[in-house]
Amino acid sequence: MKKQLLLLLCGLFALSAQAQQVISLYEGKAPGSENWTWEEGISTNNMFGTPTVYNVVKPSITAYLPNPALANGTAVVVAPGGAFHTLSIESEGTKVAKWLNAHGIAAFVLKYRVARSFTDDPVKEIMGKMRNMKQLDAENNAVIPLATQDGLTAVKYLRTHAQELNIDPQKIGFMGFSAGGTLTMSVVYTATDENRPNFVAPIYAYEKAILGNVVPKVKTPIFIAAASDDQLGFAPHSHHIYQKWLDAKQPAELHIYQQGGHGFGMHQNHIPTDTWIERFGDWLRLNGLMNSPVATPLTFVAELKVKLNPALVVGDTPKGLRRIIPIVGGTVEGPALKGTIVESGADWQIVRTDGVAELEAHYQFKTDDGVLIYVKNTGLRVATPEVAAKIAKGEAVDASQYYFRAVPKFEAPKGKYEWMNNAIFICKGIRNPDHVVIQVWKVE
Repeated sequence: MKKQLLLLLCGLFALSAQAQQVISLYEGKAPGSENWTWEEGISTNNMFGTPTVYNVVKPSITAYLPNPALANGTAVVVAPGGAFHTLSIESEGTKVAKWLNAHGIAAFVLKYRVARSFTDDPVKEIMGKMRNMKQLDAENNAVIPLATQDGLTAVKYLRTHAQELNIDPQKIGFMGFSAGGTLTMSVVYTATDENRPNFVAPIYAYEKAILGNVVPKVKTPIFIAAASDDQLGFAPHSHHIYQKWLDAKQPAELHIYQQGGHGFGMHQNHIPTDTWIERFGDWLRLNGLMNSPVATPLTFVAELKVKLNPALVVGDTPKGLRRIIPIVGGTVEGPALKGTIVESGADWQIVRTDGVAELEAHYQFKTDDGVLIYVKNTGLRVATPEVAAKIAKGEAVDASQYYFRAVPKFEAPKGKYEWMNNAIFICKGIRNPDHVVIQVWKVE
């Protein structure tokens, strides 16, 4: 047993490592910083209120690969921000990557080289330096070219290894936040054909520190987002980048939010910036970089005609109007399922104060080869007050005038029908004066 548990844990670890593989961008020491001897750290208790990486010496990308069944070939390098001194690795890194993964996109969180921090509270250090942006720019001058080289190397790596990563070499994007946005633009301005991203998304970028300024001649769509109340005054920088793309007749989209401040990232603040990434998803779809959700296929199972006796009205209860509708027979007809509904059970129905009927039916049917199967079916019937009144009186009402959907669960003994125990089903209901038609589909 201990051996089996050890093998299981090893297997889980291997799966985790595959899903989040760390890929070094250089063999040996990174060029240009060979003499850097400090060690990378992470701060979890800081004024930013989010995990922050600092003292990056060994540039890398961490691969977040989507489920192969969802993968659409698009890949994005994600560059967190932090004034080229730190990396907001969660709010502007891993959370973004996981969102992209859920939508079929491979994400690669970039750890690029940053200026050295001298304490274990790098956020406090950088907050002091940001009071003088000119001085901070001067300090960052030495590291921005190194960070840009890391970004270009990341794009080149993905394009070179596209086949093994299951990505399209012509659908590689680069996005970044704050300093990561500055890096994004530096990458696209200074790139060559082998390391140029196919699309970019600078989020509240700082333009004054960007390397280069020539918009690519090849088609390079851009998505830009920032907040008007950015405490660092970066909103005009985003607008200027947008205008440059327009002037170059490149595809461009700009979102300037009224509120959000600087560094909203994946934080949830109950304002419109909470959904900026959904707008990014819309833009990705518009440009053929993200698929629209595909509906799960359904397989028709059977149609149940459930005969009913008149309702027994219990009356008003704390939950609503309680009605019990006896089930007295019926039939089951489907491609691989036929039988007769047993005269037993009922629909224990609650009519809520808003008029919606909550349905909970319990009954059994016997297949034509003698197997008894139990059914529990819960659902909703939604109708206008006028239509609901007609249904309650037993009058015939066209099914288009109400919404009647449910989720049945089946319990079957071992054998021919035990597959029904291990599947999800949905059904459409059609209410008739003396019976209900239940059309059942299996969710594949």
